[in-house]
Amino acid sequence: MKTLRLLFLFLLSGQFWPTQLTFTKPSEAYESSRRPLTEWEAAVRAGREPASPEAPTQIVEQRSTALCPSFTVESVSGEELYWLAKLCEQNHEKALLATERYLAGGELAHGPDAHLLLATLQMRTTGGWEAAWGTIVTILQKDPIGPVQAQIDVAIDNEANTNPAKALEWSKTRYALLLNRRYSKDPNVPPVSFSCMLSAGSDLVHRYYMAGERGQAVKVLDEMNNLAKSESQEIVGWGAEDLHWANMEMHAAPHVPILKTLGGSPSSVLIQPGRVEVISFFFLGCSPCLRELPYLDALQKRYGEKKLLVTDVTTYKVNSYLTPPTHSNIEASLEQARREKAPGIGVVITSDETLVSYDVNAFPVVAIVDKMGRLRHIGRDIDFQDDDPEGELIKKLTEE
Repeated sequence: MKTLRLLFLFLLSGQFWPTQLTFTKPSEAYESSRRPLTEWEAAVRAGREPASPEAPTQIVEQRSTALCPSFTVESVSGEELYWLAKLCEQNHEKALLATERYLAGGELAHGPDAHLLLATLQMRTTGGWEAAWGTIVTILQKDPIGPVQAQIDVAIDNEANTNPAKALEWSKTRYALLLNRRYSKDPNVPPVSFSCMLSAGSDLVHRYYMAGERGQAVKVLDEMNNLAKSESQEIVGWGAEDLHWANMEMHAAPHVPILKTLGGSPSSVLIQPGRVEVISFFFLGCSPCLRELPYLDALQKRYGEKKLLVTDVTTYKVNSYLTPPTHSNIEASLEQARREKAPGIGVVITSDETLVSYDVNAFPVVAIVDKMGRLRHIGRDIDFQDDDPEGELIKKLTEE
């Protein structure tokens, strides 16, 4: 009966099971259930066109869900507990129990991955990251940070939606732990990159400013700048970018000259006193930039131009991959994208020097400027709902 039920689920998903339907170990079942995604990823890495334009995550989830009941937590031990948790990830409580039992064991070949999985499952079973913060602290104390940095960012950002004070405390804890790891040189703990530490410190600077604690923000910023001077050879990439942006915050936003305006209100310059502005730096060959356009359009409609001006900003040079790379063709292509995806906002073509002044080396980058012309946030955001940190900042600035 179980075999028939599994076969029905596989047929329902539109995919035949590539191998056997029964497995003796969770690791075997997990590997087999994930095979469609593994093959898709391999095709993408090799530059081949995969069978599906989108990752087949739904098929993998269906197969994993069907195979999860084949094993119980009590029937497996050691490393197989980790693979059982991975196989049963859609069954949050079962996966959580398997992960906890795995981490309570001895040799942990997948310890760092299991810690991240545990934190994610703790969040999913409780509906918030507070239950997972203790696990995240463990990760910050001893696990490699690079692979999990984005997830920790998500945890702190999500907490900021409902409890900014707690998010600030978490940001303080993260920076302190990474700073200690960076300079304690503990041979038993993987080293922390300078970029990772700078990113954590820059986030803390921003949250201090948001909380009105300017003195604390400046103190952390001075500390990072001094460390940067002592390790100048390592100030590269996104860590240097985050530090540069942290130094720009609460200062006058750099000038954005207008070479050409498409749609919106004609003007000779952006960033005018008395209005809040959202400036999104983009180019047409950037998929995340194009996905961002409807969000920016909706943001402009929510507030209206009297309270907020939303503008997409680009240059001729970054769009010069278009054929032919003439100004007229670039303008026509930009106007078409604007009309299709964000007719309610304007597109400004600016100088190449503007991107340098904002330290824009990749896209999209979004800057939020207050009514006094000060840069209050700059980063890589593509959603500005009222209940996320950037949305809350915009709301606060328009009401001041």
